[in-house]
Amino acid sequence: MNKIVVITGGSMGIGKATANLFRQKGDIVLSIARQIDEENREFSYIADISNEEQVKNIITQIGEKYKKIDILVNNAGMGVNGALELLPSNVFENVMNVNIKGFFLVSKYALPYMKKGCKIINISSVSGLFASPFRSLYCLSKSAMQMATMCQRMELEKSGIDVCAVCPGEVKTNFMKKRVRITDTNERYGKQVERAFEFLDKHDEGKRMAPEKVAKAIYKQSIRKKSKPFVIVGGSFKLIYFGIKILPTSWVLKLTNKFMGGGKIN
Repeated sequence: MNKIVVITGGSMGIGKATANLFRQKGDIVLSIARQIDEENREFSYIADISNEEQVKNIITQIGEKYKKIDILVNNAGMGVNGALELLPSNVFENVMNVNIKGFFLVSKYALPYMKKGCKIINISSVSGLFASPFRSLYCLSKSAMQMATMCQRMELEKSGIDVCAVCPGEVKTNFMKKRVRITDTNERYGKQVERAFEFLDKHDEGKRMAPEKVAKAIYKQSIRKKSKPFVIVGGSFKLIYFGIKILPTSWVLKLTNKFMGGGKIN
């Protein structure tokens, strides 16, 4: 029987690749995004996922039409880079609205249509597992999603609803191009901000993994009887995470700052 799959941010990037894969497997995929998926208009809903009324109305429409939601993929997100003290306050609000409030609202209203055997897959990031200089807000939002995933996994265990997080490394999508870039600096940071952006930019799109690789990881967790609490997508990042677990935190921060932040930690 076809599964009913709801994906936020399903009109592009990882979301679209994931939607395409589930459709290839014969499932019915509903995308909730800020823009329509032109190739699948009938199954696309336009919404700001931080708007509670919009989310509630759309999830209710889906629930009433299909009577259930088998798999929820919380994928929508936005990125931001810059020195924390120099970020405009509205940037904080925008990131948290999309990455955290949106995840909360969609999960909240989808759960009444989910039962034993259903799955929630939250698309986190390796930035939710280890810190990076000048990515504080993004790391904050993704680590919050990571922790919420673990909490919800425990909360829903007796209900038989499985919850996991998929944590990709750098992916070949427009996400990095669309991230908010605050290049402001002052005497405190000097050229560190500039060097941090240079580090990110030199890892051009050709060196990133394809979104289809992440989609396969998401699908794999969706068909497991019991998913892993979280999975890292990207071999090099798995190695980095292993190093983080065994090395002193002070060493990890100094090494990360040296390569990604262009500076030292005193």
